[in-house]
Amino acid sequence: MLKLYKAAVLWSAFIGLAGINWGMDVLLSNGVISVPSFQRDFGYVFNGAYIISASWQIAFNTAASIGGFFGAIGCGYLADKIGKKWTLAIACIVSIGAVIVQIFASKSGLLMAGKLINGLSLGAFLTITSSYAAEVCPVEVRGLTTSGVQLFVGIGQLAANLILKGTGTLESNLAYKIPFALQFIFPVCLLIGLPFCPESPWFLARSQQSTQAIMTLERLGFPSPITTLAEIESTINNEAQKNSSTSYLDCFRGSDLRRTEVAMGIFAVAQLTGVVFVIGYSSYFFELAGLSASSSFSLSVGVSVLGLVGVICSWFLIDRTGRRSTSLIGTAVLTGLLFLIGILDVTPGSRTGPVYAQVACIIAFAFVYLASIGPMGWTLFAEISSSRLRSRTVGLGIVVQNSFGVLMNIVVPLLINPDAANLRGKIGFIFGGTALLSCAWVWARVPETAGRTFQDLDWLFEKGVPARKFEGYKVPL
Repeated sequence: MLKLYKAAVLWSAFIGLAGINWGMDVLLSNGVISVPSFQRDFGYVFNGAYIISASWQIAFNTAASIGGFFGAIGCGYLADKIGKKWTLAIACIVSIGAVIVQIFASKSGLLMAGKLINGLSLGAFLTITSSYAAEVCPVEVRGLTTSGVQLFVGIGQLAANLILKGTGTLESNLAYKIPFALQFIFPVCLLIGLPFCPESPWFLARSQQSTQAIMTLERLGFPSPITTLAEIESTINNEAQKNSSTSYLDCFRGSDLRRTEVAMGIFAVAQLTGVVFVIGYSSYFFELAGLSASSSFSLSVGVSVLGLVGVICSWFLIDRTGRRSTSLIGTAVLTGLLFLIGILDVTPGSRTGPVYAQVACIIAFAFVYLASIGPMGWTLFAEISSSRLRSRTVGLGIVVQNSFGVLMNIVVPLLINPDAANLRGKIGFIFGGTALLSCAWVWARVPETAGRTFQDLDWLFEKGVPARKFEGYKVPL
């Protein structure tokens, strides 16, 4: 099947390069906090050592998420007007400009502004990558390509950790300027390749460009492009008969309300498991736990590598076990690991044993998260939306992710920073509770979409079939 649709998979992978930049930015924003020269240039002395204040940590780490909020909303609108690939091109240009600002920033305010502008492009990167993969690939490989977005994000996070490992101990400001500068690479690569990239056949069909859509489907490897286009146009026409409007408000009307809830909710679940703390702040947490800066960066690299192994494992689970079961079981295991991190922090006696046990829990968390709820979120929110509202629904999913990103990057520093609550591993109790609530929501609201065409999903949602009954339900189409 992969051989037949090789072109569709490869172009999805090319667009997925944008996800690498998002993964790099998330880890670099959090990781540079542990770089001594960054602490010296943008921090202050606390108990004889330089640290970044909790307030500036919040500003640096939330700026990109705030920008991503508006970037995702704007991208959903723009992609419906000019297409996905040219929207992505605009985002790449914005990203390059924002990186230049970050490289030459010498004041905290200017650095934050660069991160805010870059956030606009990052929101578009995530919105385009998953929705493009869902629209250019057939149902047989759709789960692989949409969940593959998480692989690219993971590659970006690994790259960021390797970069920080290599430069983080430099005494000059190159220790953090080099990591910022390397964010040029993938936007430039995308700008070079985008003129040759096929546009989404769904966008072409909605734009009445039938001839171009047939040529694109043939180029993507579809064996019967005319038949496939007829199915796409049938789905578009059926949706238009019910409601031809494509505003953001339409995402919250009729059966689309439930679809939007799942698309947004699955990213809320991913954030409520505490992934920002466990993965995003892993190197900083390791330092607070008493490990050296070098050991902390090395362990963070290990977390990223094992996370990538988890993503690859998810490819074997996504269709065999299913989206729903994998998400539910994964969230339940993460809940247990979070409570264990909290318990280890209050264990009396020597700190050495509990610290290394917490490190083991964080590594296990990265693997389980990226084998389950992490990649399943990218698949579900791209599949679950109706075709006419896909760009907007996916955009709303990214809005939720960025909104929680803002919230978590405000809350986590206040909870773990030495000059704030200083909870350290006890934060596991808090996220363990939110993850437990998330398990209940996944069980009640997340349907099984594996093997379903977009026409099937339209019918199931229109008829109000309960989430628990989606799997195996007979669709009379």
